[in-house]
Amino acid sequence: EASIQYSLNASEEDRSTGGRIFRERCTACHGIDGSGGPVGPSLTRPQYKHGDSDLAIYQILRDGITGTAMPRAGLPPRELLQVIAYVKMLQAHSPSDREPEPRLAIHVSSERLRAAGTDPDEWLMYSGSYNGWRHTALAEITPANVSQLRIRWIKQFDNTSATIEATPLVIDGVIFMVVEPGHVVALNDKTGEVVWEYKRPVPPDLPLIAGPVNRGLAVHGSTIFLGTVDGYLIAINANDGKVIWERLVGSPADGYSVTGAPLVVDGSVVVGVAGADYGIRGFLAAYDVLSGREQWRFETIPGPGEVGHETWENDAWRTGGGSTWNTGSYDPLIDLLYWGVGNPAPSFSGDVRPGDNLFTDSVIALHARTGKLAWSFQFTPHDEHDWDSAQTPVLADLPIDGVVRKVICWPNRNGFYYVLDRITGEFLAGVPFVEVDWAKGLTSSGRPILADVAQASTAGIRTRPGAGGGTTWQNPAFDPKRGFIFVPATESSSVFTKLPPDSVTRGQKGLFQGSGATEKESAINQVVALDAVTGRPKWKFTSPSGIGYSGVLSTEGGLVFGASGGAFFCGGRGHRTRSLARLTWRVYQVRSDLIYGRRTTGGCSRSRTRAIHVWAVDPAVHRTMHNSFSVPAAPLKVAFNIDGKEPATAY
Repeated sequence: EASIQYSLNASEEDRSTGGRIFRERCTACHGIDGSGGPVGPSLTRPQYKHGDSDLAIYQILRDGITGTAMPRAGLPPRELLQVIAYVKMLQAHSPSDREPEPRLAIHVSSERLRAAGTDPDEWLMYSGSYNGWRHTALAEITPANVSQLRIRWIKQFDNTSATIEATPLVIDGVIFMVVEPGHVVALNDKTGEVVWEYKRPVPPDLPLIAGPVNRGLAVHGSTIFLGTVDGYLIAINANDGKVIWERLVGSPADGYSVTGAPLVVDGSVVVGVAGADYGIRGFLAAYDVLSGREQWRFETIPGPGEVGHETWENDAWRTGGGSTWNTGSYDPLIDLLYWGVGNPAPSFSGDVRPGDNLFTDSVIALHARTGKLAWSFQFTPHDEHDWDSAQTPVLADLPIDGVVRKVICWPNRNGFYYVLDRITGEFLAGVPFVEVDWAKGLTSSGRPILADVAQASTAGIRTRPGAGGGTTWQNPAFDPKRGFIFVPATESSSVFTKLPPDSVTRGQKGLFQGSGATEKESAINQVVALDAVTGRPKWKFTSPSGIGYSGVLSTEGGLVFGASGGAFFCGGRGHRTRSLARLTWRVYQVRSDLIYGRRTTGGCSRSRTRAIHVWAVDPAVHRTMHNSFSVPAAPLKVAFNIDGKEPATAY
């Protein structure tokens, strides 16, 4: 069975043996030097018609190509791999007079960004569009044909210590993505071939509680924007990968990093910061897309004289946390930017920071041109459970009491689903979407009515949901036709503890948490379909894996796509629960959300084992289609298509 990129690690002896086999068996068709013959095509071309990955060549040699002169090779696996190594060498040393690859001409205007989400051939920002829907107009992949998805190409990266948590951008036939911690790559979306790449050295020993993660990029004009774990915002030429400018957003020496995807609004690139667990003072900032000059900054922890400062005591605001580590949404009609704010610091020992601790665990609405606060809403006042409100806001126009209202839909980490008026911030509705015992309900203004288990203790109190929350940064999707919001949800509980105020100190690299939480049961990961107006559940799909899971994406074709540590599932019909197909891998982590572009979906994973199992089930006839192959443990980018046909490729 073929290792996906065996040729990269093949020895000279393997290539030599592969060359001997090639000369004995293949030259009659492909020529003595592989440049082509009367029957077989040239093997020195930059691309092969039937795929030129190691896996594709392995399958061609093993199975032949029906309807052509290419027969089954009839060789043992070892010799097949040796032939692959030789053929890839021919391709790498093809004649120098080959026509150069056409230069990219990427250019994305502000008008094109405003229209994002209407073209199924592209994915121009983190959530696909400013409204945060993660819904695509793609209708070509349907419940009738989703089980026919097949692997088209696989791109494997050489950083075996990395995971991929980023949502790729898809622009004019090019996939732009990040392999942590600072490796940006542009790929041809038809072949997976690298167009250009940029690798940023990352200093060692950074204060990163979640590791060197990155969740995506932004684009404007011919510039790609990258946030880095050492606190920088970098502008990269989208057409050649060259750095245009870079600016320090927050110093890692003070606990800051940038892990979220930036969001471009007209001539500004807006970026948040991570680091609440290191006692930072969080903020959101906007930078000029051309020069990198800072245009405005909003402090999420208000200082003296600022609105909300009265919710902090003991000077705790100076180390109050309030990260802005995920990506927000934007309403261009009213020019308001919506962003989620993370937990206060220390995370669990709230006694050292009396008060509601604004604007932590809140959504802030800012005037996009100035960064001035329009309104805010706090989901979890005085949080002692690490329930960040870092989820991406979903903006929708929904009928509320007979009147269409401009609203924000927000499945929150604290386990409640909220509907807010996005012009005023008025609370409209709120109900649990997972089991919740820390609050008895919500008041008419949306403030939680606390239960006895709401506060952590030195002895420990078991609370639902657990420290991971009812959901976290795995983003939901909104289907406007059906009026459903699909939420990656977790049923769990944790025992929360906190230290006495005089015992709260900083730990390694300035870590500032004040005790913590211990999970006491296995989490149950689900996708829950909610009525977007009422929050009532319509159906639930339980993930076959209890480890890492992704955000979801809905389609005009009536599907919900998602991924987990045990399965990539192409899913439930939008209107009822039914798993239509699964492509299952034994993997360690699948965290990046699924995206569409060029009639594609995207999901990436890090493999821990050496086996990937890909299978699809037709539930109507219980027929299973299965394939397997072995891979090195490294991050993957996988492309699928419908029965090998050209349209409807899935990444």
